[in-house]
Amino acid sequence: MTLRPCLTCGEVSEGSRCDEHAPTATELRRTSARERGYDAAWDRLSRKARRLQAFCLDCGTTADLTTDHLPSAWERKAQRKPIRLSDVAVVCGPCNNRRGSSRNVDRDLTTRGRDP
Repeated sequence: MTLRPCLTCGEVSEGSRCDEHAPTATELRRTSARERGYDAAWDRLSRKARRLQAFCLDCGTTADLTTDHLPSAWERKAQRKPIRLSDVAVVCGPCNNRRGSSRNVDRDLTTRGRDP
């Protein structure tokens, strides 16, 4: 096995993190959609967006459609304002994954129980 530096401390290890900094099973557990802030209002908005645009904005497929937050959606949520259709994009699951997170990375790590 190839040794490489720990992503956190730089100590040589067999994995991407040394034993001290390897995430625990609890940290790796993905929280539920409700725990991540997806409420009934989000469900309604997502259904409406996918009904109005029944294809992926990035690749054009009609399969596995999801609703992706644009950065403006997170700004509005932080201001306790409702997220609008103009704050989201309809994309398929693979394109949504390729887009990555529009959220602040530190916030994502904190919500999974890790220190930023």
